[in-house]
Amino acid sequence: FVSSVVVTFINDAVFTKAEFGFPAYLCLNGFVATYIGTEIMRWFSLVEPIKQQTPSLSDPNFSLLVVVVGLSKTLNNASLKNNSMGFYQIFKLLVTPLVVLLEYGLDGKMISFQRGLWLGWVCVFVWLSVQGDLEFSVLGTMWAAIWIPFAGLYKVQWARVRKMYGCSTLSLMHAVMPYAIALQLVIAPLMDPPGIRDYHWTPEALVLISLSGLAAFFVTFSGFLVVGNIGPLAHTLLGPMKTAVAMVGAYMLYEANYSTVQLLAAAGALFSLVIYTHVTILERDQHLQPQYHQVGSSLSPTNKQFHSETEDIELELGHKTGIRAAGTDHKVEHGHTHAS
Repeated sequence: FVSSVVVTFINDAVFTKAEFGFPAYLCLNGFVATYIGTEIMRWFSLVEPIKQQTPSLSDPNFSLLVVVVGLSKTLNNASLKNNSMGFYQIFKLLVTPLVVLLEYGLDGKMISFQRGLWLGWVCVFVWLSVQGDLEFSVLGTMWAAIWIPFAGLYKVQWARVRKMYGCSTLSLMHAVMPYAIALQLVIAPLMDPPGIRDYHWTPEALVLISLSGLAAFFVTFSGFLVVGNIGPLAHTLLGPMKTAVAMVGAYMLYEANYSTVQLLAAAGALFSLVIYTHVTILERDQHLQPQYHQVGSSLSPTNKQFHSETEDIELELGHKTGIRAAGTDHKVEHGHTHAS
């Protein structure tokens, strides 16, 4: 969440201060920085190799993931560019029910009544909060209609492929990014206006674009961690949360002109997100508790402590991230890594 807010401000500086008017090439810059970041981490043995078969384009699920990763962010920028912020946020709300439908259709997953209730309140409050900035655009609607299916499938397919290969987030990022970069190289000249070769590369522009790439790495990594370890729906809800926080913060810090209804709706969206997260964690803990009990009872008292640190139990409990400490073979659990 923090990294996504930071990259928004950096990219805004790239477009305004550096006058770099090429959003598709900026996406390409983020992809390249992300791959370089995963490659550096692999050199230091921080990326665990995929133990199952190496992902390739011959696998339809992996190929689909490459396409949606390569196209989703570019289509998102096109939708944002051609729609008012209010309409853009309303279109983003449509991604939420789409993710629910895709998870049900592809994997048979269903959400509980409580989670669905609070999810509905989030959508209602966000819809109310953006009522003051609704401007219809035929071109913007067209781009949004193309982007929404990609946005939903982007989140669901990442979680599915990661589960299929039994790999870590970093490992799958390292496998996907070269293909996504190649696809973005084809798309960028078609999406962006001409003139990239004539752009004046000032020191300020180089610094800002480099920072944008670094921030993009953290956004991609943290986003895929959320999708892979918590779920696509949780990642989808980060967008409305960022909008609500931005509205409240702009009003408090910059005295932005929002109506009382908009501010109350933004606060209601944040409250609903907090309750939704609380309910989700409770349901997850209730689901995992029998697994902990089953694993613990299957071990002898003298070996429980030792075996609780082994990879077999990490796999059974489903908490590993696949990030290894340099020079060791011990995996770090996601919960511990996050807490640090």
